This record gives sequence, structure tokens and C-alpha cells, in this order.
Amino acid sequence: MKHPCFVEHKHYNNKIKNLGVPCPNIFVQAGIIPLKNNFTMMKNEIKFKAVIILIGTLILFIACQNQIGNNNEVVDKKNTEAREDSIKMAEAIAIQTQIGNPVQAIMETDAVYSAVGEDAADDPAIWVNQINPEKSLIIGTDKKAGLYVFNLEGKVTQFLRAGELNNVDLRDGFVHMGKTQVLISASNRSINSISIFLLNPETGLISNSFLDIKSKVDEVYGLCMYKDPTNRFYVFVNGKNGIIEQYEIISENNSIISEYCRGLKVNSQPEGMVANDLTADLYIGVEQEGIFRAGANRDANDQLELLPLSSGNNNQNITYDIEGLAIYQTSDESYLIASIQGNFSYAIYDIKNTDSIKYLTSFTIKEGLFDGVEETDGIEVTSFPINSDYPKGMLVVQDGFNFDGKTAVSQNFKYISWADIEKYLK
Repeated sequence: MKHPCFVEHKHYNNKIKNLGVPCPNIFVQAGIIPLKNNFTMMKNEIKFKAVIILIGTLILFIACQNQIGNNNEVVDKKNTEAREDSIKMAEAIAIQTQIGNPVQAIMETDAVYSAVGEDAADDPAIWVNQINPEKSLIIGTDKKAGLYVFNLEGKVTQFLRAGELNNVDLRDGFVHMGKTQVLISASNRSINSISIFLLNPETGLISNSFLDIKSKVDEVYGLCMYKDPTNRFYVFVNGKNGIIEQYEIISENNSIISEYCRGLKVNSQPEGMVANDLTADLYIGVEQEGIFRAGANRDANDQLELLPLSSGNNNQNITYDIEGLAIYQTSDESYLIASIQGNFSYAIYDIKNTDSIKYLTSFTIKEGLFDGVEETDGIEVTSFPINSDYPKGMLVVQDGFNFDGKTAVSQNFKYISWADIEKYLK
């Protein structure tokens, strides 16, 4: 007999059951139905059932009154993730079926070392080795442990125990001590800082942290980088209180230093951010509101513009939270991709004409060679033709619920060919 809380979907039934997500049935949670066998000595079964119904009705009534009478609890419930609430899980799965446009991962990384069930893997970055694309690397954070480096086969090539790193980003072409290297930055919750690393493009190895920039936000969270037309490097970091800081990263006298540039403010909790180096635009995902655009240059004004159809209030395919953001860019195309946690989907916006940004479609990542993807945090994308598997580039996403067959395992990252996504844009 199927559990009464399971959704009619073979793949997700296994996920809910194996993860031990709590049952949404309020009578079972309250311990009322399981008590039935303890009353077998009662002479009047009808009276007993009446008591059960009465108690259940009272519980539902009290729950409704608490929800109506306490706005803070309503907000907290809204912010609850699917991993914390089986009702949210069932809702997300049901809404996801309305999206359509399925693609499948063609590769996955090793699972991070954190325990099964821990929300650990978070955000990826892609370093394209343009000389030898087959040696390109995926860099991924583990917000319980540090920084991973994976190859295109998904195998770990390096791990840095660098603290509780949440978001990560990188930019090529950073000259330090006479060598051109790859500048990497990550938000480090352990010390509420931005940690700066260098990747050697010849060896593919990442250094230990060169610099930790102490942030003034309440808790470092989302992060992205920006390189301006004059080859100056910047990093943005945000906090849960809505504050966004911008720093310039400078190589000076054989040292790497930072300079605070400016601050921005959004009304509620942000996380995902991405900068368009070609248009000097900063895109900010505000989890419960939508996607905003601001200027990325250090002397830009503080004006924020809400992207059309980026809010759940005007787009049925946007179900909060809005998480990771990434930009797919060629000479002819420019797309903003956003991971939407509330329905396990990914929204695509055409941002080539910044005066007329348009929502195009959404897609999902379903089970195939590897398990499907749910509750994604961070994402990254590149348009570089890496190899025959990724002739038009690749998308890398964090998988919030990772499975090996029917067995729950620690979280990881999945690789998707952009060619499989592109068909939904035609």
C-alpha cells in the first residue's frame, strides 16, 4: 500500500520516501492515527472515531488560526524549502509537471563529502581551457567544507578545505606577479568574508586563499564577479539583510588587495547574482520578489529595475525562491538563466536588447542516464564549444536531491548540453 502522502510519480515517490521527508498528513504528524491500535479495548468504535474526528478538526482549526494571526509565521512558512517541508515538496513536484520542456543531464560530478541529507553543495563556476577545452574545469562550493574542482568527467581533481563557501565566480586574464592567471572569489560564511584564490591555467590547480576581504553585510551569501572594459576586476557580495557590496580586486606590489567601491540595497533576501561584462549590467535575484537589474560599474547609480515577468505575481512559471543566475552569451545571443526552486525549473530571458528584456520559456531537468534535478541553488553556463558532448556550450547546476538509483546520496552537480536546451528557444 502506498503511503497516503506520496505523489503519484515513481521517481519522486522514491525521493520523498528515501529522504525521510516528514509526512504532510496532519493527523499522522500529530500522532493521532497511529494511536488507533492502542484503543482496541474500547467497546464503542463509533465513539472513538468521533473523538478522532473532533481532535483532528480542532488541530486544523488551531493551525489555521495561528496562520491567520501571525504574519511572521506565514513569512517563515513561505521561505521554507522543499527539503524542510513535504507539503512544499509535493507542491513543487506538482507545479513542475506543468512546465514541460524536459532535458537530461549527460554527466554528473562525484558527490560532495558532506553527509547524506545535508544541504552542502551550492554553486558552480566553469573555467574554460581555451587552449585545450577537454581540460576545462568545474569549480563547485560545499558550504559545509570548502571548494571542489571537477573535470569534465565529473571526477574530483582538487579539494580545498577553505571554510563554508557559499557562492563562487571567476574571471580570466588577471595579471599578478607578471603571470596571467584566473581570479576566483567565493563568499566565505566561516569568516563572513570574500575569499580570493588564483587558478594557474597551465596546471589547472587552485591556490590557497590569497586574501580574505571582511564584509560588513550581516551574513555573506550570494556573490558574482565583473570585469570592466579596461580590464579591472570587481566582486559583488550580498547578505541576507539585502545589502550588496562591490569591491575592486587589485594586484599591487606583488600583493592582492581590495578596495571598497559602493553599496546597493534590495528590500528582502537576495542570493543569485551575475554580471554582464559586455553591457556593464548586474542582475540580482531577490528570492521572494523577482530579478532586478542595476549598473555594474563602480560609478553607476543605485537604480534598480525589475525584469518583466520575473515575479511570481505576473508569471505562473516563477515560484519562489529565485536562486542561481547565469548568462549565456554569443555574438548573436544573450540569455539570462535563473534557477527557480519553488517548481524545480529554470527560466530563460532574452537580455540582448537591454531596453526590451523578454521572458522566453522555462525548462526542467528530468531523469535519464542520471537522476533528475530538484531544488537547485547555483548554476553556471558557457557558450564555448567544449567538445562533441557540448558543441554549443554547457550548463552546470547544483542538484539538491541527488540519487544513485533509488538510494539517496550526498549532493552534487549535473552537466547539461546547451544544444538540448536551445531547441526550446526556436
